[in-house]
Amino acid sequence: MTGRPGSAAAPYGIVGSGRLARHLGYYLAQQGQVVRHWSRRTPSSTTVEDALESCAVVLVLIRDDAIAPFLSTVDLSGKLLIHASGSLRTPLATSMHPLYTFGPELYQADVYPRIPFVCDDDGPEFEAVFPDLENPSWRIAPRDRPRYHAACVLGGNFTTLLWAHAMEIFRDVGLPAEVAQPYLERTCANVAEHGGEALTGPLARGDRRTIMENLAALKGDPWAAVYRAFVGAARPDLSIDADSAPEPEETP
Repeated sequence: MTGRPGSAAAPYGIVGSGRLARHLGYYLAQQGQVVRHWSRRTPSSTTVEDALESCAVVLVLIRDDAIAPFLSTVDLSGKLLIHASGSLRTPLATSMHPLYTFGPELYQADVYPRIPFVCDDDGPEFEAVFPDLENPSWRIAPRDRPRYHAACVLGGNFTTLLWAHAMEIFRDVGLPAEVAQPYLERTCANVAEHGGEALTGPLARGDRRTIMENLAALKGDPWAAVYRAFVGAARPDLSIDADSAPEPEETP
């Protein structure tokens, strides 16, 4: 690379305009880094090559399935190309995946330096690409990315869906969704501190009767199959097939 990344002589380039592009662009700017942007929203008279001509490092922050096709159709030779996909393996760019979730609103400035990055172990060091950032970073083999990303989806995306549905049920029984906030916060804290030992409830104590009552209460709910799958994965000795769950009791 020519010049220190993020300097006026060698600014960072960002391709994309989605959540991650906005969050990382904001973070870099907050850290005093010089950033150039290009996206499909940029006027067609400005090509990506022209917009990012002075950039030494280009962050390709677009959909996973669009990264390789995009890089195959542009000429960014001579630049270090970084993508932020947790699962993609491509010879066209190296991965530096922020292990975090990015919402529609920007975060407080002190949040961003704590975000860890998981980088390809055959690519450059995080500190060499972002010398002015203090984020922790780790390296894994590209061949391990699919399994690593599956863990990210299990731990982050799926729990988001589970909590969203749990809150729907709370509302259905007359409780405000915010009643779950302390429970959610403590659950996350316990998992962070104790891992699998944090598990409580009927699976932890082997309470087959309560599990069957839960499944009966979820009869007709597509999430009953999810509940049943969790039981089968975590406690196969307690597995209950769809036909054996009792009917829910009628409230008089």
